[in-house]
Amino acid sequence: MRFVAVDELKPGMKLGRKIINQKRTSMLEKGVELTEINISRLKTNGYLGAYIADPFSEDIEIQETIKEKTIEAGLDAIAEANVGSIVDVASMLVKDISELDQISVDMLDLRSYDDYTYHHSVNVAVYACAVATRMGLPEEQIQELAVAALCHDLGKSKIDAEIINKKERLTDEEFEEIKKHPQYGYDMLYDNSMISALVRQAVICHHENENGSGYPNQKTGDEIPLYAKIIHAVDVYDALTSRRPYKEPYAPVDALEYMIGGVDILFDRQVVEVMQTVIPAYPPGMDVGLSNGERAVVIAHTSQALRPRIKIYETGKEVDLSTDLYYRMVFITQSGILMQESTEGVEVLNEDRTEAKEAPKTILVVDDSSVSLSQTKAALQDDYEVITLESGLACLNYIQSKGEPDLLIMDIDMPVMDGVTAVENLRKEDHEDLKIIFLTAIANKDVVMRCNKTNAKDYILKPVNPIYLRERVRFALDKNLDR
Repeated sequence: MRFVAVDELKPGMKLGRKIINQKRTSMLEKGVELTEINISRLKTNGYLGAYIADPFSEDIEIQETIKEKTIEAGLDAIAEANVGSIVDVASMLVKDISELDQISVDMLDLRSYDDYTYHHSVNVAVYACAVATRMGLPEEQIQELAVAALCHDLGKSKIDAEIINKKERLTDEEFEEIKKHPQYGYDMLYDNSMISALVRQAVICHHENENGSGYPNQKTGDEIPLYAKIIHAVDVYDALTSRRPYKEPYAPVDALEYMIGGVDILFDRQVVEVMQTVIPAYPPGMDVGLSNGERAVVIAHTSQALRPRIKIYETGKEVDLSTDLYYRMVFITQSGILMQESTEGVEVLNEDRTEAKEAPKTILVVDDSSVSLSQTKAALQDDYEVITLESGLACLNYIQSKGEPDLLIMDIDMPVMDGVTAVENLRKEDHEDLKIIFLTAIANKDVVMRCNKTNAKDYILKPVNPIYLRERVRFALDKNLDR
């Protein structure tokens, strides 16, 4: 069985796994031969693709992490906001995961645009349970976590569906309403005797960031409950790897790189480290492209996460990239739902979803390290006009004479005038709306809080993963956090 992208599906292909649709109106059963009508419907509804059974991939086994009946029960319980049913589904999830020989969540999701919210909540619960199990949490706590994960977005039911599903960029007022959903969810669960205080706290805190830049209460580090830390991380991962009407999905390996880049800033370090052990970078059934030009499909994991066992399309040869000497210098260069890299940026949280082409935005990068300047410029110059300066004083002079850039990326530890002081001076000089990201090696909490007081959009630690940096820049320019 292998996963075939929706644009590559052909009539006559046989489904290797059932496609579940919350509305049940277009569910396709395992073994069904696809028709033009089926394929057209999958494209229209935004499916990534489908698992196909054929002779080429008959030796590829896709682990059933969660039973189909559990997924279906979860979709119904969340759609109905039925807390009693959600508690029952949480028990089913924990039982399914406890029965696995190896905890590995091999999900190339088959959800549609229409049931994204429901299926997303089920996926988040599955990932959360897998992470908690690998962390060694007691079963009672995993059960509580599963309930919290299934309930984490219930508050969105209190928000106008037109805002939730809006394809264009949200207005500031609309986004402020989106940011209320953790509180709405907390309030919905407050008087329910089946919901513990720990579950409610996880729901209200699942958008809090490690550095205090999250919402609704700007909690930091140890102030954030463990359940919320786990849900926050897997919530973002699932959003990154999902297709929406306004974005293409990240490949799992790129999404994991993003998570690594956000450690100690957005995400808890231990949680992300455990995620890497339970979520494969290259799930079985996924198409990959190799550095030697060959195309292949992943057969199974190996002890080396980035070097799985694969089957070459052109020759049918099976290769273990972790041990095969002939392929020791061959690497996976492309992966994911598409065999080619997407030319569109992926914004999981909120973005300008219009198709109109705009002039590239200007980013001013200030850092006294020439190496850091060149690395930051290299990561951003394909999408933005990047200007570099080497001191806080030079930054003040530039903005005074040339005007504001669209975004300022500022180092902190610089001679003559440190970056925070430079930004404080800019704020005093009527540059209150200038978007600013601090990019620094300083992890001191007092410095972070001082930066937060300048109304900076983000605080990123060096060295930074280029994927992570590009996405945080997009977030800052769009003036939005995650939805």
